Amino acid sequence: MSAIWKYRNLRRHMRNWPLYFKRKYFKSHTPAVYVFRGGRIKIQVPDLFFYVFKEVVMEDFYQIKDLLPHVPEKPVIVDVGANAGYFSFLMAAKREDAVIYAYEPIQNNIDVFDANLELNPKRKDSVKLEHKAVTGAEKGSVKLFFDAVNHDTVISSVFEDFSPKNVEAVEVEAISLAGIIRENKLAVVDVLKLDCEGSEYPILYDSPQWIWPLIKCLCIEVHELDKGKMNHNFLSAFLRQRGFQLRSRLDINSCYYLMAWR
Repeated sequence: MSAIWKYRNLRRHMRNWPLYFKRKYFKSHTPAVYVFRGGRIKIQVPDLFFYVFKEVVMEDFYQIKDLLPHVPEKPVIVDVGANAGYFSFLMAAKREDAVIYAYEPIQNNIDVFDANLELNPKRKDSVKLEHKAVTGAEKGSVKLFFDAVNHDTVISSVFEDFSPKNVEAVEVEAISLAGIIRENKLAVVDVLKLDCEGSEYPILYDSPQWIWPLIKCLCIEVHELDKGKMNHNFLSAFLRQRGFQLRSRLDINSCYYLMAWR
């Protein structure tokens, strides 16, 4: 994507978009606070999290313009791998009556997400954050491998070989996707977003069949992990068998973006 399109996306989503250029040219390192055009929702973007902000807002990884026609005015959204909350708050800005259940296993990400909730006190009842990993099969906890040197929070994974940088591990409380639906008494999941560094496969493959009629739309960052079942082609066929229409593309981050809807 050319720089001009990134800047157009920034302007389309953010009221105070000139802040990006002020920080870029004046080399400020204090956390930026951007304001979405919808709902006047604010988000804090520390330097370490700018890459995630850029991917969600400027590079428009989730193709929001194409996603929104599949999202009702009062949606229930489950955000798995919520990071600092940029996707959650973007959706809250586009759908002011959204109820969002966000799950994030990394404490550094939780801290920034919590700071963003503090910036938006009116959203505390509708954006619900849990410090948990998400699974398909029922498990009390999972081992998560992470980069403790560079604090690269976007590569943490349940797969030890996901990145050579992930040399440390921590045990994290977990909840299954089915458990999320049961615990919150969800009659429907209008949008299920997955950005979880390979966990998209066990979450979807190992979940019970009864969840599928409840899920109306998925937006997934898909990682090519093997030639068997953990790849874009197999996952696409899996979702088609469950009645979804699909759209996908290979992104500049070498992952696929896959959107599936009924």
